[in-house]
Amino acid sequence: MKKLNLLFVAFSLVIFSCSSDDSDDSSDTSGNLLGTWVAVDVDYNGSSTTTFQGQTIPSTFVGEAYDVNYSLVFTENPNELMADGTYSIELTTTSMGQTQVDNLENLEFATNGTWERSGNELTIVSQGQTRIYTIVELTDSTFKMGIQTVEELSQNGLDYSVTINLLATYTRM
Repeated sequence: MKKLNLLFVAFSLVIFSCSSDDSDDSSDTSGNLLGTWVAVDVDYNGSSTTTFQGQTIPSTFVGEAYDVNYSLVFTENPNELMADGTYSIELTTTSMGQTQVDNLENLEFATNGTWERSGNELTIVSQGQTRIYTIVELTDSTFKMGIQTVEELSQNGLDYSVTINLLATYTRM
């Protein structure tokens, strides 16, 4: 059961939905998004629930990035996003009093697509999926964006529900 829960969390880390993250509005978000941003950190946290034959198993998890080696380039006219590189996550999952640490390697944060900004909302459309991120901070040198994702899946008698909070931090190149 733990392996299935971990696989669902790993799957969900790569595929994000359209929910935006509730973030502190006191940070500066007035900077210019255009240009090249190099990732310096990606953090995850969240919880999941697995239900099988009437038994519910809650879990929590924290993911910390390592081998962060990717960048995002935002251009305008047209508003295009180009992504390059990967990162890895050390995922610590706690369920039923047991803690398990796994490494998820060579993940892509985003793929090439288009973007649109409205206030602190950043909408990215890529490979037919629309994701809405919250711009947490945007200055001349720092860009932080977050998203909260809620995924639900039913498969082979197992029901999964997972909530993921993500915060990605970049510096301008």
